[in-house]
Amino acid sequence: MPRDTLQEIATLLELHNASSNDLAIALLGDNEKMWRYLVSNELWGGAGSVADQALLDSPDARRQLDGLLIRLGREQMDLGRVNVRTEMWVTAFEKWRAEGIR
Repeated sequence: MPRDTLQEIATLLELHNASSNDLAIALLGDNEKMWRYLVSNELWGGAGSVADQALLDSPDARRQLDGLLIRLGREQMDLGRVNVRTEMWVTAFEKWRAEGIR
């Protein structure tokens, strides 16, 4: 379920002092607010997004985040509710894991 995975991401980010107000609002809000965040560029965009920049200074936490983002992206793709970059990020994370890069 996307909300559960999003909660795990929020917890991981909070543990590393990288939490986001928009993410907190999405989790506390109704389904509409949550989905707005789930398809947002803040989560799946380019430079500065969670997918691109979060936890880069902590490799172990980043690997964990990549795994959670793979799961979240797959959940979203199964439901047909994605950002235009979701599939690209999921594919990149899976490739990097297979190649031992992250």
